[in-house]
Amino acid sequence: MDYQLEQWINAPAGNHPFLDSAMVHLADWAEVVFIGIIVIWFLVGWARGSSREREGAITALVGAGVALLVNQIISHIWYRPRPFVSHPKAVHLLVSHPADASFPSDHASAAFAISFVLLAFHRRLGALALLYAILMSYARVYVGEHYPGDVAAGFVVGAAAAGVLLLWLEPAMKALRRLVDHIITMLHLPLPH
Repeated sequence: MDYQLEQWINAPAGNHPFLDSAMVHLADWAEVVFIGIIVIWFLVGWARGSSREREGAITALVGAGVALLVNQIISHIWYRPRPFVSHPKAVHLLVSHPADASFPSDHASAAFAISFVLLAFHRRLGALALLYAILMSYARVYVGEHYPGDVAAGFVVGAAAAGVLLLWLEPAMKALRRLVDHIITMLHLPLPH
């Protein structure tokens, strides 16, 4: 069923230049967008002297890192080839990509981890980030890089990573934020209070 759904989503690829371009951009710009969210969030928290905002940005960064680490473990236990590797004549690949593990999607895992942390701190901005993460995940199937199950697993991993950090490891995130603040002051950078 995962393959059939991938074929349905990927079928229009290569036939609609405007849609293809939009999907390639959605798929390829995800890393820049989500790294930008964290950097801007941290810098805004720094400029405003808001320890809560700095803590949120740090939690989002750690959440993405934890999600990517979990993905590495999963991909070593269960290696799933990418659709364009398993079905080279049936999948329309619109971007160049290494033939590494497909399951779970690293992009989806990190994006959803960041989005859910942002949602916990800022409902509207988090909702926008979640919307982008969903569109990006769809685009990664459209361009031939993933099966829908890969991005669905990425959603689960990202949501779980964010949930664990927000619900059970909040004191650790506060301690990490204090450590980052200490490093900033040791570097003689201004840290508004």
